[in-house]
Amino acid sequence: MEGNLERIAKVAQVGRPAPGLAPAEIQQGRDVRRPVSAQIKQRKAPRPSTGVDPAKPLLGPPWIPWIFAAKTTASALLALWIAFAFNLDQPKWTLLTVFIVAQPQSGLVLAKSFYRIIGTLVGAAGALVLVSLFAQERVLFLGTLAVWIGLCTFASKLARNFAAYGFVLAGYTVAIIGIPGALDPGNAFFIAQARVTEISLGIMTTAAISHLVLPMSLAQSLRRAVASSRTELADAAVALLEGRAAAALWTKLLGQVIAIENLRASAVFEDRDIRDRSDTIRRLGVAMLGVIDVAQLLGRSADWLRACSAVPVPGLKGALRTAADAIALWRDGKLDAAGLRQSFVRASADLPLVRALCRESFAPDEDVIRGAAAIGYLRDFFGAFAAFAEAHDAFLSPQPQPARPARFAVSNDGAGAAWAGVRAAMALFFAGTFWILTDWPSGLTATVLAAVATARLATMEGGSEAATKAASLFALATVPAFVVVEVLLADASGFAMFCLVVAPVLFVCARLMAHTRTAGLGFLAGLYFASVATFQDRMAYDPAGLVNTSLAATFAAALAAVLFAIIAPDTPEAARRRFVKAMRRAFERIAGSPPVGPTEFVTSTVEVLDELRRGLPPDRGEDVAAVDSGFALLGAGRELIRMRDQGRSGRADAGIADDIACFLASNERQPLDRAVSAAREASVKCLAGVRNGRLGVADARAAAREMFAFAAVADELERCRELLFDHKSQGAPIHAA
Repeated sequence: MEGNLERIAKVAQVGRPAPGLAPAEIQQGRDVRRPVSAQIKQRKAPRPSTGVDPAKPLLGPPWIPWIFAAKTTASALLALWIAFAFNLDQPKWTLLTVFIVAQPQSGLVLAKSFYRIIGTLVGAAGALVLVSLFAQERVLFLGTLAVWIGLCTFASKLARNFAAYGFVLAGYTVAIIGIPGALDPGNAFFIAQARVTEISLGIMTTAAISHLVLPMSLAQSLRRAVASSRTELADAAVALLEGRAAAALWTKLLGQVIAIENLRASAVFEDRDIRDRSDTIRRLGVAMLGVIDVAQLLGRSADWLRACSAVPVPGLKGALRTAADAIALWRDGKLDAAGLRQSFVRASADLPLVRALCRESFAPDEDVIRGAAAIGYLRDFFGAFAAFAEAHDAFLSPQPQPARPARFAVSNDGAGAAWAGVRAAMALFFAGTFWILTDWPSGLTATVLAAVATARLATMEGGSEAATKAASLFALATVPAFVVVEVLLADASGFAMFCLVVAPVLFVCARLMAHTRTAGLGFLAGLYFASVATFQDRMAYDPAGLVNTSLAATFAAALAAVLFAIIAPDTPEAARRRFVKAMRRAFERIAGSPPVGPTEFVTSTVEVLDELRRGLPPDRGEDVAAVDSGFALLGAGRELIRMRDQGRSGRADAGIADDIACFLASNERQPLDRAVSAAREASVKCLAGVRNGRLGVADARAAAREMFAFAAVADELERCRELLFDHKSQGAPIHAA
């Protein structure tokens, strides 16, 4: 009878009983388990019922950059043709708008255009206000304009997705409209009206062609991203359970969670079904983060357990094999979420109870705790992966499923945003000062382009590198641009010949924008060509003016590159410091008021961890170790929050969180040593409580959970010592060159 009760307790420890067991069989404790393959006939995973088949997109990824470049070129030529037909004042702003708005997916274009229109209108209103107040005082006008651009750039760094883009547009639109308006205050309103008209034309033509000609639906990209993440998560889980290295897979999945959330935020603009499933997609992302988080702790515990023979765990190999086979079947569509959870219940039933392992083992306390932690985290992994499978099935359901809202918290770097604002303000101030002192004919162009480039690149990845390359490219491109504009266009007759000359240049710029690594360079190249060409319906060819404009664009890009190099430079050391600073704020809120919740902590931490991953070179061992240490802090914080919410550990978890926050804010080892020692002492104390027969079943289970949670906190803090002390040993502030 005792054996039957033990088996029932094992099943109950994971969650609900297997759906295939009758109540009478559960009561009698009979083992009616069957092999996982036998369940395939009963539980087949549903085929994807929403959207397109993610495995067979209409156009493969290799074609997307070429199609995007062709569509962007067509949008630019159409916008110019309309601007010529209606004899707009400066068609170059229409061309610039096409390059600013263009994105490979139509949903991105719609979202970007929506925020661009808002930013443009706000910027136009702001420009008219500044012109009306300070048009007669050019120094005061440029100063207030620099402050405005700095504030808008600051806000753009704190916002997310294309709301950030709206802020940065509101900033440099004031420069585009305000500076020419200040030079001619009597016509400031008409100048603003003309710029708004030209910008709106670029938005409308780009959005129309993006949707009508070979549209690259963002909703389809989102569904393909979810399908790809599902497969890769299952592959990583199988590798983990089989004892193979999977660290690179988990790190890659971390970035995919952020990418899916960003796609969701933009896809709601183009697809009603995605809007209806928005909460479900967020729940899917949170569930994926839960699997990644537990997998990091499980991987290290399982490796230790395989290498240590002092704490034998009967049934471990069988449980791992059963779970790995079930995940493989689910990945291949041969098992649904309910069948997968049932398989996890059966695998968990093969594992010994943590309480029994602690009482019966005569190994040292540390080994017993580690063995118990491996079992506990394996059960947590089963539950987390089953929750992800259920969330994925809800996403694929023909009808949107009700889901609790799951907010993705963000971790903003206020200091970094402030320095980005200062950089943008200084770009306009320095360029404007140089223009005033030298009375440079192309100073207006240099000032506007410096403000646009510095503010826009602040919201793009690799902005510093793009500005540096663009400065060199513009200097070398003066001669080719002269040949295209002053020689070839001068001999062209009619719009057809105009397109034949201009289209190749536009196509090359758009092709560069199609890739993340060269997007900033392509964007600046488009700005350069539109500025030096100064297209009009009746072209006025001015070789000296072209050279001066080319020098102005080169000057603007060089100024942006210098400012990026000396103000908050984007270096690996700066990325590490930003991460540590964000983690300190997060740990302060674990024991603070209001307390941070588990979902908020994980999502905000994952965001800064992904920024750390992207900010470090992937080919250096110390940088790979830095990302691994970031995962360690994530795991430690998650365990502290879980213990805090259980409310059994008193002030132990709060004291450890305070010590960690104190350590992250200082160069001293004492707070970290205190936190590690307190966590180890707490885990040993919990072990004694588990071994004490006076605790009930529920209390013993809670004490066991706290035991390996405290042990995990101590181990994770030990793992991140090298990263944290290495970054502090540098001694330089993160915002200095």
